[in-house]
Amino acid sequence: MSKKSMLVRLAAVTLGLGLVSGCATTEQLNKLQADVTRAQETADAALAAANGANSAAADAQRQADAALSAANRAESTAASAERAASACSEKCSRMMEKGFAK
Repeated sequence: MSKKSMLVRLAAVTLGLGLVSGCATTEQLNKLQADVTRAQETADAALAAANGANSAAADAQRQADAALSAANRAESTAASAERAASACSEKCSRMMEKGFAK
């Protein structure tokens, strides 16, 4: 059950109890209605904030996924460069050995 519906049900029950008790004045009912309205506004604001946070979290996740993908590509490129450098180093070493062997 969502907080919003729970709050509305609580307000309805409170209002109903006030009416059933028979001792609620118009002023008390107006105050209760104002309290319910404020509670609803607070719940709406909290829901909007939660939706905003959810959207920000989704954006952050997309950015993290993109960064991970870029890091994986960079790692792959670095590994290729390392293999090429090792091959070049080995080739240079063989050339040196042949040069000194003559």
